[in-house]
Amino acid sequence: MALAAFRPLTLITLLLLGGWLTVPASLAAVPSEVRLKSPQTQGFYQPREPLRLFWAGTSIADTAGPLSLELDGMDVSALVQHRDTGWTYVPVRPLAPGPHELRVMFYGKQGEVRELGYWTFEVRHSQALRSARLEGQLDLALSRRVAQSEGTGGDDFGAQGGGYLASELSGDRWRLRSHLDLMAVEDKTLAIADRRVDLARFHLRGDFDRYHLTLGDQQLASASLIHDGFERRGISTGARLPLWDGAVSVYQATGQQQLGIDAGLGTDEENNRLSGGQLSFWPWQGDTAQVMIAGERLSGRVNQPDYGSLDPNTQAIFTEGDAWNVRMDGQFFQRQLRVRLEKAQSEYDFDGVNRGFDPEEGEAWSTLLVLDPTPSGMDALDWRLGLESKKMGTWYKSLANRYAPADKKMDRLFFDFSKNQWTWDGSYAVQDSNLTDDANYATSETRQWNLRAAYFDADLPEGPLLTFLGQPNYTLTASGTTLIDDYTPQGYLANDLQTRRYGLSAAFTKVQLQWSAGFHYDTVKDRTGWQPETRTRATQLDAGWNLTRHYHFFIGWEFQHTTYPEQGVSTDRHLYSFDANAEFIPNRLHGGVSVGLNQTSAREDPFFAQWDQTTYLSSHLNWRIREPARNSAGLELILSVTRNDYQNSLFMASSVQGYQAFVELRTSVPVSYPGARP
Repeated sequence: MALAAFRPLTLITLLLLGGWLTVPASLAAVPSEVRLKSPQTQGFYQPREPLRLFWAGTSIADTAGPLSLELDGMDVSALVQHRDTGWTYVPVRPLAPGPHELRVMFYGKQGEVRELGYWTFEVRHSQALRSARLEGQLDLALSRRVAQSEGTGGDDFGAQGGGYLASELSGDRWRLRSHLDLMAVEDKTLAIADRRVDLARFHLRGDFDRYHLTLGDQQLASASLIHDGFERRGISTGARLPLWDGAVSVYQATGQQQLGIDAGLGTDEENNRLSGGQLSFWPWQGDTAQVMIAGERLSGRVNQPDYGSLDPNTQAIFTEGDAWNVRMDGQFFQRQLRVRLEKAQSEYDFDGVNRGFDPEEGEAWSTLLVLDPTPSGMDALDWRLGLESKKMGTWYKSLANRYAPADKKMDRLFFDFSKNQWTWDGSYAVQDSNLTDDANYATSETRQWNLRAAYFDADLPEGPLLTFLGQPNYTLTASGTTLIDDYTPQGYLANDLQTRRYGLSAAFTKVQLQWSAGFHYDTVKDRTGWQPETRTRATQLDAGWNLTRHYHFFIGWEFQHTTYPEQGVSTDRHLYSFDANAEFIPNRLHGGVSVGLNQTSAREDPFFAQWDQTTYLSSHLNWRIREPARNSAGLELILSVTRNDYQNSLFMASSVQGYQAFVELRTSVPVSYPGARP
């Protein structure tokens, strides 16, 4: 009895001991220590430097379970070079400068997970240089005309090239960046500043702590009442301020944009130069609201042709002026309400310097309110409502925003809604001119509105017919403009014009087929009789077919029918288009052909009689001799043919035909150092 009682107890004890010994048995084959070899340079690794791991206590062949190497959370075990005593990982792409994480994980056969090693390390190029990068592309094309019709002008040989180079160097407290756009042409008449090879535009920027200096083509300021926000060439410097995340900058730039290295920094010409500065603060930044306050001031002088003279030899006039603005842009109530206010003032010499009239002072202001509540659920209505009001005074004009409309006031209401597959948007605007009611100019009002509704479904709809058509995208639009004079000076034609457009389109997408249909109806009504009333109906059909991933076809047709109700006549126009592209040898040989045909029948048009047909054909065959690679040139040979055929059935003498055939050799060199980024 005692022996019988002992046997189950002994068996249970042995099972427990065996289960306890099982785990250490598998872990015993795991390396007891994993070491990461120190970098070649003390303190950091270089972007392409191999990472070498060494085991202690056992070899990889004896490991009872898979080991995994994870770099920045990504498993790179498949790229590791295996050795009996360790691993070597050579980065496929240069590691980005900065901190990185490396882990070695053990995954046992019975679900055990164990971290065998964890390291953090820094990647940089040298002790003083944290990162160094160069990338770009250089292109060159040589073309030769091998066939042509009689009377075709132009040179038979042509050469042109271009490209860009972008670089970046950075240290612990500084960074230098550059971007260069290159241009080369064989025909000197097409060159910039009579240079066949030129630096069309360039951008250089240096940052040190909270200071920066920028040279070349740059965006000096964002769009505002005094600045159009476009790129200009010049020099600017600035700094971040310790108060309210503030920033200050000053600049000097060209008044009219110029290209080419001959233009320099754009600050050499006294009569074509702008100077200015801006200051901004963020006095309030929180999770529910933020407010930005900024101001800018600029002054300068520009030279421009005297458009009031008919003499081509008339010298340009010099116009000077200055302007300033103050603006506030904030978001409130959980950032659901945006409020933007701006006030600007200018002093501008309209007739030019020393031409007899003093500069005129003007002012402008703008207000923008946008309410954008956060949807409460997945199927909730997402909507936005906005109000905008803007006034540009009669004498308001800024040298940095010279094409902004003056002497106008505009009020606009806009909205957009979306829910599930539906979207709606629209706007209504009213603009008044001649704000001072000057009797020498017309006082007019322009009203403009537009509405749009769209439906898009990313899935195939239910039903045999709808499934056959494909993924749908429907759009319904309506828009209109009315221009009417409240006052018209004597001797001038009054404005009383109304235009309307209504459109409907449907597009469908399947795996290999895409097609669409559209219709729009346009009307023009001029109650003054200065231009005839017209009504245009246009129907459009397009279809694209992807026969395989290497063969694509597209065909399109549009029919336009315009009637003149008062004259009782009409015109018809047919527009046909066809495109085909084929890749005969993947990544090696491909070609394409495009055909366009326009037919116009307007023999009874009382204003511009037409009865003609225009045919355009273009085809090409591209043979990629060599694929471009990093710092290695690619080569491509292209044969192209174009033909134009114009036939006028009303005036036979105006019918023309012509064709050209070219052989072109292109080469491109992608430039990269130290290589593609991971």
